[in-house]
Amino acid sequence: MDGLHSSLQPLVPAMSSGPDHGWFDAVATSYQHCRPRYPDQLFRWLADQTTHHHCCWDVACGSGQASLGLAQWFDRVEATDLSPAQIAAAPAHPRIHYRVAAAEQSGLMDASLDAVVVAAAIHWLKVPHFNLEVQRVLRPGGLLAWVGYDPLQGAPPALQTWLDQLYHQRLHRWWPPERAHVDQRYSDLPFPGSSETIPSQLRIELQWSMDQLLGFISTWSALRRADQAPALMTALRNELEALWPEGETHLHFHLPLMGRWGLLP
Repeated sequence: MDGLHSSLQPLVPAMSSGPDHGWFDAVATSYQHCRPRYPDQLFRWLADQTTHHHCCWDVACGSGQASLGLAQWFDRVEATDLSPAQIAAAPAHPRIHYRVAAAEQSGLMDASLDAVVVAAAIHWLKVPHFNLEVQRVLRPGGLLAWVGYDPLQGAPPALQTWLDQLYHQRLHRWWPPERAHVDQRYSDLPFPGSSETIPSQLRIELQWSMDQLLGFISTWSALRRADQAPALMTALRNELEALWPEGETHLHFHLPLMGRWGLLP
């Protein structure tokens, strides 16, 4: 691996303005098809933290990756996102009410929610303003949970080294500033009340082909900020083909879940 990686050219994409509402519109289809689904164990655990299951708000829901899981445990899921394209890409479900709305101005009624869940999105929000909105719409004693995941793990050693170097070193300059909150596991963001960490045993288990792995990487905000993203993805595919174990169509990976949760006073 060391010899192979030493011959690779560093990634030097040209900078664009960074993720914005239009960026999320542009990747809506990619998010729907390439972002991993959260495990049932996560939603079961979230439901166990609150005694009432009438209504949950899935904040910045994207194309509904978490909304569907929450709908198994709550009678109604209010799923909002600023991106019309993301909402349009979300699968319909009788218990889910999708709507374009800002996290900081949801339009929901006062004290109308039993739980508020933000899945892999709290770092994009104006957190102090969002916390005020949560305190308005969440009933006393209701659940607030910020869920995210750490970088991909579990690959064979040479491939894992490539993934680690890609994430932490080769793309480091092009991650948007908000990504620092993810690397801090949201510990640097103000939580409205006391909080605990998401249980360490929760994780997303994956059996991915090379195409599925590349599809996931293509949704990373660092790559999406590059003007020549197609050329970069071609280079990464060539590198992966040299690293992928011969004869293996799928490999096992996992994404450790992380985040914070608490019950509002």
